[in-house]
Amino acid sequence: MSNADPTSVSGNVPVFPLPGVVFFPHTVLPLYIFESRYKAMVRDAMEGEKIIAISLLKDGWEEDYAGNPAFHEVGTMGRIEDLEPLADGQFHIRLTGLQRVRFEGLIKDRPYQLVQVRPLPETPVDESASRIVSAKLDLLASHGCLVRELMVPEGLGLVLDDRVPFEAAVNSACANLPVDPAVRQGLLEEDDLLLRHRRAADVLDAVLKRVLSLKASRSREEGGSDLN
Repeated sequence: MSNADPTSVSGNVPVFPLPGVVFFPHTVLPLYIFESRYKAMVRDAMEGEKIIAISLLKDGWEEDYAGNPAFHEVGTMGRIEDLEPLADGQFHIRLTGLQRVRFEGLIKDRPYQLVQVRPLPETPVDESASRIVSAKLDLLASHGCLVRELMVPEGLGLVLDDRVPFEAAVNSACANLPVDPAVRQGLLEEDDLLLRHRRAADVLDAVLKRVLSLKASRSREEGGSDLN
């Protein structure tokens, strides 16, 4: 498999379903691997294509987590870029998101879930078009402001460089929205990249407005306390 070309993946990809995590292409996801079945998954992946997919667990996953809990049909496959072996066969790994995929068929001959995937290509955009450039810059500005206001720690795959492609800017903003995971999952499942951008920008602006309002209220309260 070519590391640079996600279309060369065999089509059978191990899935790591997680609660609260929605993984997007062109973002980075650090993971701590400690369960036996997922340690086996990482070892097998490293001996093969170095590809695993991440999917958000569906509501009620707690009831069957030791078995095969249900996960959303759309996720993202990523390439293992870094692997740090730990004690007892555990790992720290870092995934780079490659492409959105739809999970279509379960193969049950592994301790983890090996699934047939169908790639979901993104809508092509003209990166030189003025409306695309303007939309990207506006999104990056709002995203950067929210990151600063929330003091987001490093290591979350933030993309705030105006030289990045439009798709990377949109997906990074989606991945880091501090909202219910179901909202981020809905954005991941949106096939139209331009519509995903508009939806993400609306959510981002609403969150930023709320954060700034709360900070202003707190500042006024603290100022009033000082006067007392």
